[in-house]
Amino acid sequence: MSLGPCDELGAQVYVRAVCPQAPGDSAAHAPRDRSRLEGTLEGPRCRHATTLPTSVRIVDLGDGGAPGVLVGRVVLTEPSFWTPQVPSLYTLDARLVGATGDVARCTRLVGLRRLGVRGRSFWLDGHRWVPRGVGVGASRADGAGLRDTAATAFVDCPDEGFLDWADGEGVAVIARLPDEPPVGDDTLVATTQLVRLARHPSVTIAVVPGGWPTQAVQAFATATRRVRGTLLLARAVDGATPPPSPAGCDALVVDLAADALPHDSWHVDPDVPLIACRSGPCADAAARRAACDRLQADLAAWGVAVAGGTPRWDWAGYVCD
Repeated sequence: MSLGPCDELGAQVYVRAVCPQAPGDSAAHAPRDRSRLEGTLEGPRCRHATTLPTSVRIVDLGDGGAPGVLVGRVVLTEPSFWTPQVPSLYTLDARLVGATGDVARCTRLVGLRRLGVRGRSFWLDGHRWVPRGVGVGASRADGAGLRDTAATAFVDCPDEGFLDWADGEGVAVIARLPDEPPVGDDTLVATTQLVRLARHPSVTIAVVPGGWPTQAVQAFATATRRVRGTLLLARAVDGATPPPSPAGCDALVVDLAADALPHDSWHVDPDVPLIACRSGPCADAAARRAACDRLQADLAAWGVAVAGGTPRWDWAGYVCD
């Protein structure tokens, strides 16, 4: 599912399905077998707000431009987009129907999210968004209290249970991908992981670990551009050394040691948003959230010291891990 043209008055939502491969076939069935998409998108529902759910039918658009691919469209009026403040969710009930009945069916909760980059900042649902991330384990207990402090969860490879909870609770997530880089040009495993994360509206940014070679990061960013939708991709880099290339990513996560500040060369205006990530001693989530504010103050003073006044640019986010 993907979000098409949208604003506060309407949104076009596209559903794509791949016809299953028949035994002995080398390719998926083509739409010539009269397969079609049917179903509904129902909602919104929100744990923290009162809503008036409606049900809108999926309109089959036929051939999706590739063998065996079908596309359907839903047109919503006055859509409710997912934000941490109002984490609205819809129920997608889609069916692939063949000549003899249902071939496949998918029922799951989905969120519609407007997220992107403007200049050196993140924008969520039409407003500048500055994530303040807290390193937590991938369990609901670890995430308790994050919503109350408007904190973003910074998590290694979160599982479906944690992400389902974050979707409904309204906790934004920055997810770190596995440390193992793709082998050669084979990005299938990492791409599959990214597609899984992109299905959850709570996952705002996926972080490519710093151990990945630049060539692997570039290949991965290129290979996943069409499948990640509004999910942003960031590259983790060492803040103690001069800035490297974003390698096709939307942002950089600048890793800093405890109480450390970036290398002086980071004072140059960046071409992409920068998230400062400072490591430190083990502490609870509340202490790490407070440490984000201290990190922001430290970096503001660091910027003023060179600029001699107002810093030339603002950091896009702050994380304490």
